[in-house]
Amino acid sequence: MDVKNMVRIGAVLVAAVLGGGLAVSPAQAASKTSGGGFTLPAGAPTPGAGFKIKNAYRVAVGVQEYACTDAGTWATASTPEALLVRYGSPRPIYHYAGPRWRALDGSIVLGAVATRVPKDGTIPWLLLTTTVEKGRPGQELTNVTHISRVNTTGGVGPTGACTAGTTQKVRYGADYVFWAPV
Repeated sequence: MDVKNMVRIGAVLVAAVLGGGLAVSPAQAASKTSGGGFTLPAGAPTPGAGFKIKNAYRVAVGVQEYACTDAGTWATASTPEALLVRYGSPRPIYHYAGPRWRALDGSIVLGAVATRVPKDGTIPWLLLTTTVEKGRPGQELTNVTHISRVNTTGGVGPTGACTAGTTQKVRYGADYVFWAPV
């Protein structure tokens, strides 16, 4: 799924969410508070004291893409491609290879995994440190220093033998929490 298709699908999903026509998963329902806010789940990896939640987003539509290695086995690392929608607002953000997150204002952050919290039956929860890509316009992501991925569903890579060079996309869900210094 390329970003253009994700934008089209995302527009439909945002309209459905705003119109009340899209069901919310139990994990997402448990994360909502009055006013469309977000509650960080117990056990979530955080950057600790000195940081506050700037924004939280949920995956409206997303996949983790796995590649088959030259040895004929599936790689354990994956490449994300997702449209995220901010809690309490229809404002989307795009998540893709790198891993990177791109806001509508053009600001982009690049993440690096700092902490991994394994979860049975789904991809792990993560804490990532971020760097702002230089030369990008916009301010939305410029003071984001960390991102937590929590409340994950799906996304687990395929197993077994495969043909070298092939890829497989696996749907997933998650909440992404963007942290900024206090």
